[in-house]
Amino acid sequence: MIKLSELHLGVLSALGGLALLLASAHFAALPGQAYGAGTMPRLIGWCAILLGCFMVATSLKHLPAMLKPHLADWVRTPRLVLSAVACIAVIVFYILFAETLGFIPTTFISLLGLMLALRTGWLTALLASAATTLAVYYGFSRLLMVPLPRTEFLSFLG
Repeated sequence: MIKLSELHLGVLSALGGLALLLASAHFAALPGQAYGAGTMPRLIGWCAILLGCFMVATSLKHLPAMLKPHLADWVRTPRLVLSAVACIAVIVFYILFAETLGFIPTTFISLLGLMLALRTGWLTALLASAATTLAVYYGFSRLLMVPLPRTEFLSFLG
């Protein structure tokens, strides 16, 4: 894994913020509200762009050294590399299966798999995955009214 400098991360942060702004540009406003589904993504996008610009500006004084990426120390530890791969695998799993399985099963499986990959005990992983999945589900679907991927399998949850 390549260790990125503040300059590299600043550019990536600004580009990510720009991508977020472009992706949320067409989100519809909520009826009767001054804000809509795109409000928070746009705010986060602008913050990421500003942070990226700040990081690039402050890193310019060390420019020659920052242009050369180098390997991070943690890459030499197989367990830490496995942990990083597990995090990426969970994100890919969620993207591929959330619409098919629904939010609750996909999130539970993702959290459980990630915790077990990071060497959490079985009982702790099961309880924490279940509690976190339900808390996030009810927080987003009921309190914030965010539509989450659903499946008929768990329709009794609301």
